[in-house]
Amino acid sequence: MHILLVEDHTDTRVVLSRLLNHCGHDVSAAGTVGDALILLGNLRFDVLLSDIGLPDGDGLELVCEARKRQPLKRAVALTALATDEDRERGMQAGFDDYLTKPLDFRRLRSVLAAA
Repeated sequence: MHILLVEDHTDTRVVLSRLLNHCGHDVSAAGTVGDALILLGNLRFDVLLSDIGLPDGDGLELVCEARKRQPLKRAVALTALATDEDRERGMQAGFDDYLTKPLDFRRLRSVLAAA
């Protein structure tokens, strides 16, 4: 599966990329909405994994744009925003799953397996 990982925290982005690669996924990573949009314009992805709070926008806007550009199998929010209202906004924006930080990697793997 080809995954677009969008996470502004460098250490988290690197570790998640390595773990997902180790699980057999092809991962392209971005730290900003702008970089993610460039990747979406140049490559095809099966899954979008995105933080909500990003330095140049947010994951809510990104998932809307990604869904316009590509037929994603799954979009997953990875965020510290954990209220019911945050989750509802994420789902309304186009995320299929909403995972909160600290991330349970086993849960992420089961979400990806469903894709």
